[in-house]
Amino acid sequence: MSVKDISVGKGASWFESPVPPGQSTNAINWWQKKVMAQAKTLRHDFTSLESWESWKADLLRRLPETIGMPPLPPLKESVVRARIRISGCVICERVDIYVDDDYAIPAFLYLPEYPSQEPMTGLVWSPGWPQTKYEYSCCELGVRGAQAGFSVLVLDHAPFGETSFMEHPIPSNMTLVMTMGHLLGYSQLAVRAMENIRAGEYMRSRPDINPSRVVISGLCQGGMDTWLTAALDDGFCAAAPFCAASTFAVHMAEMASYWANGDSSPFPFGILKLCDIEHLHACVAPRPLMIRANLPDEWWPVSGLDAIEAFSRKIYRLYDAEDNLDVAVEVHEHAITGPFADALIQFVLKQEGRNA
Repeated sequence: MSVKDISVGKGASWFESPVPPGQSTNAINWWQKKVMAQAKTLRHDFTSLESWESWKADLLRRLPETIGMPPLPPLKESVVRARIRISGCVICERVDIYVDDDYAIPAFLYLPEYPSQEPMTGLVWSPGWPQTKYEYSCCELGVRGAQAGFSVLVLDHAPFGETSFMEHPIPSNMTLVMTMGHLLGYSQLAVRAMENIRAGEYMRSRPDINPSRVVISGLCQGGMDTWLTAALDDGFCAAAPFCAASTFAVHMAEMASYWANGDSSPFPFGILKLCDIEHLHACVAPRPLMIRANLPDEWWPVSGLDAIEAFSRKIYRLYDAEDNLDVAVEVHEHAITGPFADALIQFVLKQEGRNA
């Protein structure tokens, strides 16, 4: 093996190379190529509903173990700590949703003070990283939903809110939760999806909520665990991820070249061995799926949204259900406010056949 001598005065042919020499020692570039190569192996050539359904069933069977999703014991009684009235004819319940004997999910459940006699529609709202149920926009969404006549549950995902020491959620508690999960083989996005699934079970267990009309929605990382949750749990009648529309392949192939993501929690173990984000959106079909992207969110490359919409429309057409897919891009703040909140309220009401 020879070593090229490119020192000053002995030739510098590397100036003539089309590839910067630093790329040959760049670990990021090496991993980007690995991601791109793996993404190319994923299947997209579904021409019949039968072929898609068969592939989807195998994916959903293998996915929880691959990405590390904690198993859940049967749902037991959850505790309502308090029930208060908010001005505007809204009731807020402070609920501990049972997960296991040593853990419950802290949540706010917003309800209309004077509901109709029929069980109402429910919405599980998954806050973004590191939002909590105390986030102003989340509280406002809960109130608006209850005033529109449906229930809204906003949960604290571990390690945020009341799930851990609130003065040290980042990085201390995040590191503790993730590393202990990693030791047991559980990835953080899978843990968040598990918490959403349990929240959905709780909502469907309540006599005042229609179990066939519970919607899942969330923002940013909450949007990510929305499409993951909805893919894995068809007990949710519809899904609406906000500000979470790109693919893992595009995220790494494009964004990793200009943005150093300092948080690994949104990336489940080994998921590219089975699928990418566009497949998980498509797994929601034929149920209603509303995707809302935000152009200023540079951490969600638009090339990924294009891939998600194209593939999802292809699968929805196999079900003759393309009308159930609604994709749009806004230019807005990174919050469930303005056109995002308006669209979500209308989307939930649509599931029960009415508009605000």
